[in-house]
Amino acid sequence: MNIQIQKLTAEGGIDAESEGHYRDITGIENTSGPHTHDFFEFFVIIEGSAYHCINGKRELLNEGALVFMRPQDVHYYEQLPGTDCRLINLSFYEKTLLDLLAYLGPGFPKESFLSAAFPIVIQLSQQEKRLLQHRMEKLYRIPQHEKQWYRAELRALLAEVYSHYLMHSVIPGVSQKPAWFLDLCKEMKKPEHFIEGVPAMIRLSGKSHAHLCRMFKEWEHETPLQYLNRIKLQYAENLLLHSDWSILDISLEAGYGNLGHFYKSFKKLFGRTPQAHRKMHHTKLTPLV
Repeated sequence: MNIQIQKLTAEGGIDAESEGHYRDITGIENTSGPHTHDFFEFFVIIEGSAYHCINGKRELLNEGALVFMRPQDVHYYEQLPGTDCRLINLSFYEKTLLDLLAYLGPGFPKESFLSAAFPIVIQLSQQEKRLLQHRMEKLYRIPQHEKQWYRAELRALLAEVYSHYLMHSVIPGVSQKPAWFLDLCKEMKKPEHFIEGVPAMIRLSGKSHAHLCRMFKEWEHETPLQYLNRIKLQYAENLLLHSDWSILDISLEAGYGNLGHFYKSFKKLFGRTPQAHRKMHHTKLTPLV
């Protein structure tokens, strides 16, 4: 049986001056059937669960799922037996997002996001879901005739959401590393985790220490401790170059209880002492104050 796929257009559903359209959808029956479109959109499941049929795949979305759709995606929703879901959808002109991605520059993995087989899905915590919901709801409080205000709020929201939620969830290029390993490395870049060290690795991954050692040797060519030390020192370097903190405060913030060990480790990685590294880079900068 051939499934009829509807083509939704920005011109037909999004005000050109506002550049975006917000919808609070209270049930699957109020969504479109199989469709594609010529605009971008993202949506978040506010309550309940549903099946999302996307590019030939059927996946279960639960409360808090945030999904970033592209124009080429073909999708629709199916209701779970005995339940329904509420979702908030924000659609916007293709040019609006492409302008944002161009502004973000090469550091944003634009091609990986646009060319992936399936859209990115991020599971938000309850607090993240509430914050994003409240942020999105600001749009429908704007009077209809205030189109420039709406457009400014829309662009600000897109910059926040794409840089905060999506940017660090897109893996540039094709990676053979296991998904759990990529997630672990992402989490270990947070200070509260790299300061805790290997116990945090074990807790977050659910893997044994021996297994982690094998995986880090295979994928990063270093031990878990060497990886953690590198992450800590890179964090310390950022503080060194972008703050006026003392060397002692930076070493403590990066998780080094021994200042001598910090000096030795820093020089081994960067080839100079923290003071020399800071001085070398600061001579290249024009004072801002």
